[in-house]
This record gives sequence, C-alpha cells and structure tokens, in this order.
Amino acid sequence: METLEVAAISGLVAMIEVSDVEVSAAFYQKLSFRIGNREPATGKMGWAWLYSPKVEDWRRGPNLMLRKSESSAKQMPQGLILYLYAAQLKSLREELLGKGLEPSEISYPPYLPEGVFQIFDPDGYCLIVAQSGSNTP
Repeated sequence: METLEVAAISGLVAMIEVSDVEVSAAFYQKLSFRIGNREPATGKMGWAWLYSPKVEDWRRGPNLMLRKSESSAKQMPQGLILYLYAAQLKSLREELLGKGLEPSEISYPPYLPEGVFQIFDPDGYCLIVAQSGSNTP
C-alpha cells in the first residue's frame, strides 16, 4: 500500500439546505458556532459558513455550511444525521435548555457510555450530541 506524505482529503464540511439561513445560523450559534463567512455580505443571508472558534484549529474543527433551499416547500430531511461531540455533555444540555431549546434526555448506550442526546434544528435536521469516552470514538 502506498504511503502518502499529505492526506488526499484533509477535511469534510457538511452543507445543508435550510428554509431560512438566518434562523438556522441563530440556532447553531446557540451550539457555540460562529459565522465565519456569509453571502451576501450584507442583507438577508443566502449562504453561511459556521465554525467553532474555541477549538485548537478552527479550520479543522467543527464546520457547517448553510444554504438557502431553492424549494419553497419545506421538506423534512431524510437520511442525514449530524453527529457532534461535546466535552461536557451534561452542562451543554443544561445550557441549551436555558436558551429555550429542547434537547432530549441523555441516554447511555453501550457504544457511548459517557452519554448522548438528540436535538432538532429549525428545519428538522437531527443532531446527535455525544461525549466521547476514553475507549469510544
């Protein structure tokens, strides 16, 4: 097998279509994301790139792009789940409750013994928020 000196793929950023970029951006800001770039630069956003400013390398940390859906009919997203990892799951859940969001109760499946909860964004995308343990991804 060939050894690469530089990774062929160095990152992955999800881009989701949303009904209102500004509403979605406000939701994700409650999860500690910040707007790094947007189009247009002023006025109603049609696209936004969100990042997490508190990670060691924000370019390689959690990133998400939001794009205004071209369809006027709101459709429930099918088959896409966004998995997020939190350093302090319990305190994050409490913080989200305090911000008026509705995360589920924390469950403790065998593959994530530190816990996991789910929350839905304004367009119905499912976010699974988990805390890694010493023996879990």
